[in-house]
Amino acid sequence: MNRELFHATMRRENGDRLLHIVQGFLPKVEEWQVQGLPEEIVQPPFVGVSPTPDLFDHFNVSKLAHCRFEQFHIPAFEEIVISDREGVKTVRNSRGNVLQTRSDGGASLPHEVDFAIRSRADYERLRDRLVGHVDQRAPLDELAALGESVRNQQDHLVSLRVHGPFGFLRELLGVERAILVPYDDPDWTRLLLDDHLDVSVEAGARVAEACRPDFSFVWEDCCGSSGPMVSPSVFEEFYEPWYRRWKSFLRDVGVPWMVVDTDGDPTPLVGPMMEAGVDGILPWEVNSVDALQIAREYPDLVLIGGIYKHIFEPADLAQAGRFRSTDARQAIDEEIERVVKPLRRRGGYLPALDHWVPRAARYPDFRYYCERLVEKYGVVNRSLRFRMVHPVFGPGGG
Repeated sequence: MNRELFHATMRRENGDRLLHIVQGFLPKVEEWQVQGLPEEIVQPPFVGVSPTPDLFDHFNVSKLAHCRFEQFHIPAFEEIVISDREGVKTVRNSRGNVLQTRSDGGASLPHEVDFAIRSRADYERLRDRLVGHVDQRAPLDELAALGESVRNQQDHLVSLRVHGPFGFLRELLGVERAILVPYDDPDWTRLLLDDHLDVSVEAGARVAEACRPDFSFVWEDCCGSSGPMVSPSVFEEFYEPWYRRWKSFLRDVGVPWMVVDTDGDPTPLVGPMMEAGVDGILPWEVNSVDALQIAREYPDLVLIGGIYKHIFEPADLAQAGRFRSTDARQAIDEEIERVVKPLRRRGGYLPALDHWVPRAARYPDFRYYCERLVEKYGVVNRSLRFRMVHPVFGPGGG
C-alpha cells in the first residue's frame, strides 16, 4: 500500500521499491482531454482527496492530501477588487494585503503592493484576529468530513499542512519585511512566531485527531535560486525553537515525520533544519541546487523531488546544453536516469518533479514519464480507491 511504502521509505526499509509523488498539476484536464485523457477524470482538489477519479488516480501516483487549518485573520478581511485595468488586477485578499495579479489569471507570482501589518503597532491592533478562535480555525464538523475521506484510504499521503516560521512571516508581512524583522525587532519576531505556534498547536491537534496524518508538510519557501533568504544564524536563533516545539507536538499527536517545502537552494540551512527535527525536504529545483550532492553530504536526509520539471519542454534547454535531444521523451529518459538511478541506490528517496507538473506538459509525455519510472526504476505505486484501469498499470495498479 502506498502509505505503508511512504513510511518504509522514511525509515529506510523500502529496499528498491519507490513511491512516485506528484505535488500538483498545472495543466487543466480540458487541455489534456484533447490529447487523450479520458473525459471522466477530474481536476484534483488541493485539500484532501477527490470523491471521483482525478489525475492522481488516473496516473496511479500519490498526492499529498493536505489537511489544514486557518492560520491567519479571524474574521478574514473582505476580499475586494480595487482596480482592473491594462491587464493588471489589484486586489485586497482575505489577509488584508494588497496584491497585483494578471487580469487573465495567468500563472505568475503576485506583486506585493501593501500589507495590513507593517509595524508592531499594526500587529497589536490586529492581534485578536490572529490568535485564538480555534473553533473557527479548525471546525470539528468540517474536519470530521475531511477525516472520513482521507483516514482509511491508502493511495495518497495525508499531510498536516502548516506554514513554517518564515512562510508565516512572509505571508503576513511580505518577503522584505520577513527578512528584516529579526534584525529590526527581535522581540516582536519572537512574539509573532510564538503566537503562530500556539495557534498551530491548538488547531493542529484537532486536524491530527480527525485526519491521522502520515507527516507534517511545512510550507517554508525561504530560499531563492542563489540561496536562502534566512541566514543560518537567524534560523538557529529564531526559527529552530519553532521547529523543535512543532516536532515535539507532532510526536505527542502521533505524526512521525516532518517535511519542509522550500524552492530554490536551501543548502546552508539543511544541517540546521535536520538538527531542528526535519526529516525530509522537497522539491530540489534543478536550476538552483544539486540534489545528488545534497544526497551525498546528508545521507540521513530524505529527499523528495529533484527531477527537472522542464523535461516536458526540452527544446530550448537542449540548445543550452541541458539535454542532448529536443525530443521530450529522450529528455525524460536522460533525466530520470541521471536522478532516480543513483538516488534509488542511496535510499531515502521519493521520486518527484522539482515542482508541480508544468502547464506546458503534454498528456502523452507525462504518461510516458510515469511509464518509464515503473518499467525501469522500481516505482510500485498501487492505487485502489476506485479499482480503475490505469493507463500504465492495468486494474488496481502494479
